[in-house]
Amino acid sequence: MLAACSALLALAPAGLDAAPKEKVLAPGTLKLAGRTMTCGRTPTLISHTFWDYGGAKKGIIILNPTKLEGLSEAARLYVYAHECGHQLYGPKEIRADCYAVERGKRDGWLNHSGMNDICTFLEPHPGDWVHPPGVKRCEIMTKCFDKAKPRRAQR
Repeated sequence: MLAACSALLALAPAGLDAAPKEKVLAPGTLKLAGRTMTCGRTPTLISHTFWDYGGAKKGIIILNPTKLEGLSEAARLYVYAHECGHQLYGPKEIRADCYAVERGKRDGWLNHSGMNDICTFLEPHPGDWVHPPGVKRCEIMTKCFDKAKPRRAQR
């Protein structure tokens, strides 16, 4: 696991400034949108140079906080939960999407307004060889969200 993190760090371009562009956070230590986020025993690589909002490699989640900065809280949490879904279910994008919104509803950080934020974030994306178009992803995720069970009330 640490070897994979070190290899990813070695690929990152070196900057001229003293501030680190990358760091690895131990599982359960990531704070995102005011919440502690965890994905089992998976560490998170924080990389200001990663090309996308987030990514998943076997055994590690990658987040680019510079890109995440402009997103709503729900969209930021969705990105992390989506990448966690890849850790659990592999490369299936729709499964990772559904996992993310189901988890959000169950954990209490995702409601209908948050779903609108996520759809607003995804809808402009035309899709690629891996991801369906954003509009289609939103339709599917909305169905998953509607079927998901909310968090149980504390007794």
